[in-house]
Amino acid sequence: MNNALAQLLGEITIQPALENDFYRRWISGSFSIEELEVFARNYEAWVKSFPDALATLVSATGDLDAKSEYVKTLYSEMGYGNVRKAHSVLLDHFFEELAHKLGESGRLDHDRLEREIEMLPSTRELIEGERKLYGDAHMSFGAQLALEWQAYTMLRKLYDGARNYLPLWSNPDEFHEACEYFYTHIGAAEKDHKEESLNAVQRYARDEESLAWIVAGYHRHLKLISDFWLGLYNAVMKLPAKSTVAIGQA
Repeated sequence: MNNALAQLLGEITIQPALENDFYRRWISGSFSIEELEVFARNYEAWVKSFPDALATLVSATGDLDAKSEYVKTLYSEMGYGNVRKAHSVLLDHFFEELAHKLGESGRLDHDRLEREIEMLPSTRELIEGERKLYGDAHMSFGAQLALEWQAYTMLRKLYDGARNYLPLWSNPDEFHEACEYFYTHIGAAEKDHKEESLNAVQRYARDEESLAWIVAGYHRHLKLISDFWLGLYNAVMKLPAKSTVAIGQA
């Protein structure tokens, strides 16, 4: 691996995209249903939009080997052809089950959230900015590298926070069934996606100019992701204080 890329990737876990106040708040304790509505609305919007961005990336990539790597990632995101296993569907299921266990059935249903909870500006900027980056023949390689190399830690931290709600399930096995979205990523998917994105980048990083474009796309995407989590944290903290039932730690 190129030394510059190795340094970038080695430092990714200390970037604001992964070391931020939202993750600390999510992991530290349970959210109120109002906070969960804001989180679910915005995170689901990003997850739902991601396959469309990937499709843009596939079409913008001229190198056939790199295109093949990105197609693998897109196929995985869409549940390998099984719509019930598409990542956005698995995420929706987790939030629906969580609302039910909280005694708030329907509050976190995807269709309801889209109708009644406004998307944050930082979420819209991430979705639109990601699609533009993936349509850029030069910066797309670095943008996808950033996305996939932060994703494993992102999903691990989101799962750590989800475990705060485990005591709501009388049968722990049912909790773990509801968490399939997290396990899909913490298992093989994100490991494979990291390798696929790196394989694509290494084919494109032919000289100093192409490497500079990779680094620019990488940093631009991480900034969009960091701003997304900051916007989400600020929105959650601005909500009126709500009394919540102590769930305890898993």
